[in-house]
Amino acid sequence: MENHRMRNTIIAGILVSGLAAYSPLFAQTNAEEIAQLRQRVRQLEQQVKQMEQELAPLIAQQARENRQRALRERFEKRMAQDREEHTPEQLREAEDLMRAADEKAGSPEANDVLRAIIKKYPDINRAGCAMLYLAQTSQGDVRAKHLKDCIEKYDDCFYGDGVQVGAYARFLLIQDYASKGAEKKAEALSSEVKTKYADAIDHGGNLLVDRLKAASKRR
Repeated sequence: MENHRMRNTIIAGILVSGLAAYSPLFAQTNAEEIAQLRQRVRQLEQQVKQMEQELAPLIAQQARENRQRALRERFEKRMAQDREEHTPEQLREAEDLMRAADEKAGSPEANDVLRAIIKKYPDINRAGCAMLYLAQTSQGDVRAKHLKDCIEKYDDCFYGDGVQVGAYARFLLIQDYASKGAEKKAEALSSEVKTKYADAIDHGGNLLVDRLKAASKRR
């Protein structure tokens, strides 16, 4: 939208100045001058288009960073809630356990640590992150159960980069349903993400709704 405004503003400015220059107050307008003006407008349109193409990656990156920054506030709010209900020592232990799991991500030892977090601190923000990690390293029915637990029990948990556990779990479950041909289930969850989690992102700051649209076009 901003790009179109920029293009229209530039072109409108050229047209106004060009028409003023060729108005009866300055000179007699003729077909050759009008043709020159139109050629100049076409050149400017091409230049603006090229500028848009060059700026597009930077604009997209800025948009992703802005989304992550905005959602980071929800993460901080959720962590503040944990601080009201748990001691600093308890939260520090949970963070230490999460780091230990990260160091051995995907291994049986890491999964044991994640289960320990969930068992010992089932109501903290990090428990939601731990459950989602478990889901992503699991297969079949176990994976589906963990994803549903994320949705039902840890919907309002957040990663530090702004990813919402419940929203992202839905996104992963949609992919699983689609891969198995369960289109109705996938469509139902997709509708939920679009209506209730329109601003939810992945770990790269990309909107989940955009990724769902792209995936739908490929199918």
